[in-house]
Amino acid sequence: MKCVYRAESLVDARIYADCLRGNGVPCEIFQENAVGALGELPVIGPEVWVRRDADADRARRLVEMLAQSQAENRSGPPSLCGQCGETSPAGFEICWQCGRSF
Repeated sequence: MKCVYRAESLVDARIYADCLRGNGVPCEIFQENAVGALGELPVIGPEVWVRRDADADRARRLVEMLAQSQAENRSGPPSLCGQCGETSPAGFEICWQCGRSF
């Protein structure tokens, strides 16, 4: 087993693990329960590990692609909903107010 991603939060670890699993890379999240102890223990964030060492390089490429995609989605302009007129932050694909797709 090899560590391919050190997350800042459990949510991030789960997103990355789901991405890897969805692309056929079996993986596990370690340090899941340590997150609740932050402040009491040294900071040890959740980590995503691949089960097979042979998958590590591919997994790291997938992690990099997902990180790049997330950064691009967050940096765009906000979206204006044509149905309700509400503004949604960059990266949203559905209006948070009415549920209409952009």
